[in-house]
Amino acid sequence: MATFTLNNTYASLPRTTRGQAIVIGGDPKGENFLYCNSSNVYIRNIENTSVCDVYHEHSKETTVAKYSPSRFYIASGDKEGKVRVWDTVNKEHVLKAEHMALSGVVKDIDWTMDNQKLIVVGEGREKFVRAFAFDTGNSAGDMIGHHKSINSVSIKQGRPMRAVTGSEDYTTVFFEGPPFKFTKTNSEHTNFVNCVRYSPDGSIFISGGSDGKLLMYDGTSSDYIAEIGEPKAHGGSIFAICFSADGKQLLSASGDKTAKIWDIETRLVQTQFVLGKQVNDMQLGCLWQGENILTVSLSGFINYLDPANPAQPKKIIKVCNKPIMSMAVKDDGSGFYTGGSDGLIISWDARTSDCDDVKGKGHINQVTDMVLEGDRLITVSMDDTIRFTSVKSLEYGNDSTKLDSQPQAVDSKNGVTVVACLKHLIVLEGSGQKVSALPISFEASSVSISPSGTAVAVGSKTEVHIFSLNNKTLSETKTLPAQEVVAVQYSPDGAYLAVGARNKIQMYNVNDWEEVVGKWGEQHTAKIKCLKWSPNSQRLVSASLDSFIILWELGKFVGQKPSTKAHPLSHVNKIGWLDNNTVVTAGHDSNVKIWSISE
Repeated sequence: MATFTLNNTYASLPRTTRGQAIVIGGDPKGENFLYCNSSNVYIRNIENTSVCDVYHEHSKETTVAKYSPSRFYIASGDKEGKVRVWDTVNKEHVLKAEHMALSGVVKDIDWTMDNQKLIVVGEGREKFVRAFAFDTGNSAGDMIGHHKSINSVSIKQGRPMRAVTGSEDYTTVFFEGPPFKFTKTNSEHTNFVNCVRYSPDGSIFISGGSDGKLLMYDGTSSDYIAEIGEPKAHGGSIFAICFSADGKQLLSASGDKTAKIWDIETRLVQTQFVLGKQVNDMQLGCLWQGENILTVSLSGFINYLDPANPAQPKKIIKVCNKPIMSMAVKDDGSGFYTGGSDGLIISWDARTSDCDDVKGKGHINQVTDMVLEGDRLITVSMDDTIRFTSVKSLEYGNDSTKLDSQPQAVDSKNGVTVVACLKHLIVLEGSGQKVSALPISFEASSVSISPSGTAVAVGSKTEVHIFSLNNKTLSETKTLPAQEVVAVQYSPDGAYLAVGARNKIQMYNVNDWEEVVGKWGEQHTAKIKCLKWSPNSQRLVSASLDSFIILWELGKFVGQKPSTKAHPLSHVNKIGWLDNNTVVTAGHDSNVKIWSISE
């Protein structure tokens, strides 16, 4: 039996929200960095970002992850207040402990220097912070002092042990321990405190807030020392700060769309990085690890900064951080395109994992479907438009056409494009010249044009509708029984039509429209999302809400079919073939994965 083997994961970027800080977890060995998206934790190599491991055992959306000082464990938190501590040595990431630390969102986590205790902060009904032994869950102190949500925590990595928290009540609170107990409140900030961090040697800690201020305190006594960059360090909220390894410099990231490097001794700015002028260029997170200086924009893009050339980042990682809703593969399998729920379209090189976004003013809403024909990428969106974009320029042009109703799917052959909309079937030619708009009595869900370009299949809730396409005009000729059709596709050789209906695959011979094998495709346990034929028309892969992809092969109609759980705790939205033995999947978890099929 054939098997699926995962070749590569093209990882999502951090999930971002305007006005909320992103915590990027550093690696004690300097090899990786950690971030969260959906219910996953990403362990990404900082030098070779194509190398990424994904931990997917949380059942709820993850928010923060931190290595232990020994690097043997990672503690990760989620939106429901749960913290999981898991092994980093084995690929399986064996769970060591799980605790319901808070009754709300976990916003930050830190470890004590002995790798034994955690302080977890965030939201809750009564408590916003908890200190406990990671293995037993036993309390490591009663930490009081804040009356609103706590955004950040930092523990002094040396003796005497200390901890500091920063809150939406405009204060930082200082603790001695363990067991940790309240010592002092500092009230110099005039707005939310978004981030607190101890210097590597523990001599000072610095807080950054929504008032744009960076404030320095003594690391042992919590006495206020001075403000950095008076009168204000930034013109907007400071969301994240990080010390250099020697503790002599500080990196800050701000909503004013800049990042700055500060000299701790002089308290003056050394380097300023202007990361853009758009809302998506707000800086929400940062990490300084070895020679790598990273910031995270509201767009989710990860910027590698260069102090020697502050005008231009050394590298920007530009991929999706929202669910991927559409995909189109190049005919030669060398690359593919994906469209996100936020309207972002990414071009991928399948061989190197290099990628870039399509530039210019494009769709303003979810990219529902896309298809490649020649050197044109044809996309439809929930903004009720269809766009024709040159793949050579990777830049949006003016070829945009308003559609009569909301588009659900698109296909194109021989210069003719058919769009399946909720209330219409629309035929276009060239770069978007509308030829006809046929009102329909059903809600169309999917569309496929036959290889000859003379027939069109359209899926709906109760049937598959077959149309003839002559002189760019559609005429209905036949209907096929099917329930809740979400995907239809003609095989490349034109011999078959595959239909994804509810949780099963139906396949029809187009010569007589007889179903090839009854109940052939009943293996998925949930609604099918998409299906795709291999280039040689011998194989079909389907994907479902059950997270699985299944391989169906002509002539092999009996027995269990090869399958794999492609996107755990998510569902596969789109699938494509790079060649007859290689499949690419795109998930609601914002990840893209490459799979090889072997006997």
